[in-house]
Amino acid sequence: MNEKWQKFLQKIKNPSAWALIAIYTTTAVSITGALLILFVEYEGTFLEYVAYGLFALAAVSLAYTTYTVVLFAPRMKAWFLGLVERFAFTRAIMHNYGHRTIIFAIGTFLMSVAYGVFNGVLGIISRSIWYGALAAYYIFLALIRGGVLTYHKKKHAGQAENDELEQAKTYRGSGVLLLILNVALSAAIAQMIFEDRFFDYPDWTIFAMAAYAFFKITMSIVNLFKARKQDDLTIEAIRNINLMDATVSILSLQTALLHAFEDGTVSVSLFNTLTGSVVSLFTLALGVYMIVRANKKIKEIRRENNGNGEQGV
Repeated sequence: MNEKWQKFLQKIKNPSAWALIAIYTTTAVSITGALLILFVEYEGTFLEYVAYGLFALAAVSLAYTTYTVVLFAPRMKAWFLGLVERFAFTRAIMHNYGHRTIIFAIGTFLMSVAYGVFNGVLGIISRSIWYGALAAYYIFLALIRGGVLTYHKKKHAGQAENDELEQAKTYRGSGVLLLILNVALSAAIAQMIFEDRFFDYPDWTIFAMAAYAFFKITMSIVNLFKARKQDDLTIEAIRNINLMDATVSILSLQTALLHAFEDGTVSVSLFNTLTGSVVSLFTLALGVYMIVRANKKIKEIRRENNGNGEQGV
């Protein structure tokens, strides 16, 4: 009996692949079932016993799932890194910060285009200035990211002449577009303040959006400092744009939280005015900073080029 118990414990400590599949499936099903049953009237019915069973099963299976993830994390990491190193594309994403930045920028560019089109259609259908302002914001955001990506495509194809100068011009163009984008952003903020417009998230998903917004702003700040070390203005331009977009996410989250939990004791308009003004001024300052920095860099490059030309003569 003791030997059988030891074998059982050994299997628990080191589960097989099939056991892991069963455990992960059980965890997913029990958590999903526990969440779904909250939306029905289960108290006082047989579903109450089902609910308690699902909650208990979800707790136990999730705890064991966490244990297996920690147990096999080193092996999974080694397997994943080995898989990444097999392909040139994924290897470049892993080891080349600039390449990784551009790949992720393509994803955010497509999302900006999708959001712009979506809000534009809603604006036309509902004849809403609010959705129109959001559409303009996302479209200009897509234009900025698209401009930087276009430059990198030319650079990769060997079509970009005087790379350092072109980088500075692309950086300056991004700053100019940020100033234009700030107009659309200010229009959306004005709608929030004067017409009580706000972002709305379904029920508990607002907490997930809150976590995402804070993750987004944190990673944007971290990546901005990393970009400064790359000595590549276009990479820095992408990170600046991401930081600005993250501040807008914080603003949208604030409006959603205030309208979801506002109890009449706080002034929603005042908070939207303060945070909206900060975000708008930050976007304006960031655009001006990028233009000034780019102009300074362009002058330095042209001065060096003229000096080299005179020496060559």
